[in-house]
Amino acid sequence: MKLLIIVLTLTIFVQGAKEKIGGEIVFDKTNITGDDCSTHGREIRRARLYLKGKNSSKFVYEIEYSFTGKNEWKDVYIKYNPLNNLGIEVGNIKEPIGLENLTSSKNSTFMEHSLIDTFMQSRKLGILIEGNYVKGEDKGTISLGIFGKSLDKLLKKKRDGTSIIGRLTYALIKAKDDIIHLGLSTGTTKYNHKSIKFSTNAGTHIYNGSLIKNKIKNTNKIKRFSSEVAIVKGSFSFQGEYMATTASDNRNNYSFNGWYGEVSWFATGEHKKYKIKSAKFSRIKIKKPFKKGINGYWGALEIASRISKIDLSNKDKTGGEETDLTLGINYYPQKNIKLMANYTFSEVNKPKAIKEKVIAVRGIYIF
Repeated sequence: MKLLIIVLTLTIFVQGAKEKIGGEIVFDKTNITGDDCSTHGREIRRARLYLKGKNSSKFVYEIEYSFTGKNEWKDVYIKYNPLNNLGIEVGNIKEPIGLENLTSSKNSTFMEHSLIDTFMQSRKLGILIEGNYVKGEDKGTISLGIFGKSLDKLLKKKRDGTSIIGRLTYALIKAKDDIIHLGLSTGTTKYNHKSIKFSTNAGTHIYNGSLIKNKIKNTNKIKRFSSEVAIVKGSFSFQGEYMATTASDNRNNYSFNGWYGEVSWFATGEHKKYKIKSAKFSRIKIKKPFKKGINGYWGALEIASRISKIDLSNKDKTGGEETDLTLGINYYPQKNIKLMANYTFSEVNKPKAIKEKVIAVRGIYIF
């Protein structure tokens, strides 16, 4: 009912808009064996429906609703583009921090994000100003936003912090498959004595509990800093990020950090697709989509690996250290279908030694 009311309101308000309805369904099957947890399971990881609209070249909007997970509302915003290189976005949106975080889950190389996702937050209500610069091979973006609580928390009357987040990127683009990307993000979130928990899940949503965790009571401030790099050279790509987080209560500052590095290679000749205006990766273009017959085609095949590490320990807070190694294979038969298989080995060094192995497969259908 809530979704229907908002859809009807925007449809009436944005008269003459060109609209598109779509969504995605994601199904996972996972097997976990290890010291802390041994289990298996299957689930509908995501089931989302969206409505997008465009009125002239200056106004765009989107409403996205999720039928799975803790957060029901995803992207719910109106964006105004007064100039070609300037956009103002208002609504329930992502904070502008981190390349991995900003890239859509549909376009991620691996089934789950790296360990630094522990420091990320869900979409929030806010206002975001985005600018981009283009001069020959040099491209750049700058983003600055102010955010409060999420739309879900607003509807449920829950408290949250207030954030100011900014991101700056530069890209040298000699060709569509010859790119060097650099980026920096930083932000501060202020709370009113809230308990904040950082935890990991061994690289799978089905994992029962937390592999490592740390909880800061009476938090009044969190500062985050992220640096990012990505390189695309033909069918080969590299991507990496480092993130440092400091949580403060009334007496102490607790510092944590994490990083990841990943490489991928398309055996069928494709390459990562880079969006200049938003400085993130989007859906790849398959050279030869699957086609039956003697002279048919097989689609696209991607092979990838990633190493990720996080340290949730501090001199006053022992949360643990974890390292994950992930190997992945992605098959793209058509532009709206993606099949994934991941193997993740997780190792915790402290407070006690733990090893976990995860084998997971995923099917994604986009409509």
